[in-house]
Amino acid sequence: MAVFLTVLKVLGIVLLILAGLLLIIMLLVLFVPIRYSFSGSIDDPEGSSEVLHLDLKKDVAFEGSVRWLLGVFYGGLSAGGKDGDDEFIRVEVRILGKKVPLDRFLRKKEPEEEKKEEKPGEPEKKKTLDQKLEEMLNRIEKLYNRLQDVFHVLQSECGTRARAVLFFRLRQIVRNVMPREYGLTGVLGLGDPARSAQVFAVQGYLYPITAGHVAVGTDFELYRYDLHGAAQGRICLFSLAYDGIRILLNRDVRRLITRLRRGPGHRSGKSQKTQEKGKTSSAAA
Repeated sequence: MAVFLTVLKVLGIVLLILAGLLLIIMLLVLFVPIRYSFSGSIDDPEGSSEVLHLDLKKDVAFEGSVRWLLGVFYGGLSAGGKDGDDEFIRVEVRILGKKVPLDRFLRKKEPEEEKKEEKPGEPEKKKTLDQKLEEMLNRIEKLYNRLQDVFHVLQSECGTRARAVLFFRLRQIVRNVMPREYGLTGVLGLGDPARSAQVFAVQGYLYPITAGHVAVGTDFELYRYDLHGAAQGRICLFSLAYDGIRILLNRDVRRLITRLRRGPGHRSGKSQKTQEKGKTSSAAA
């Protein structure tokens, strides 16, 4: 009996340790943010009178990286910015500072050639032009009915409340994902004074959002794409999971999803029932 109790005690301690480790891992995944950063540049200091005058492999460069848990997990991607026969896209993954050999996973296996006996089959029946047009019209009609049903559901009281919830929660998700620091500088010329002036017009429209982050000049005569930009931010999985759960648990959103799954037939069937109730009430009167 004592041996049995000792075994149970050891098993309980092991299970508690495993549960604690799982809890720690879950908390790390949820609350430790994933940090990302990327930068890109287009080197075109002189410009040209031709629209397509850049060498993508040499003049265009991009670098991006993702880090989690103080760099324990690292992923990097770079493209362009090299001369000669270097690869255009380069990917790097490191765990605890050790590089993961991606060549073993990305290497394509050559398919083995298998000899198959050719068996005479029945010739395929070709569809006539009228049949193809009829199928296309049927698909368009189904799509139209589906869109009409979606608009009808969204305009209902339940759909209006669900739209408000979705708009608020999706805005929160976008805020949590968007970079917190970013900048874009350089010169963008579109080869024509009128079109190049539109660069300043676009900056004027976006000034409340991009003030202090974007400063792009223009060239009124040449095509010039001399731009340099960078951004960095972080993503917290807990905030994303919280907003996602709030969306799924909302009663109006769940009603909206179920009504959209039922399709256009549900709306037509409901209208028929209401018409029948109207007829019976008028007959009784």
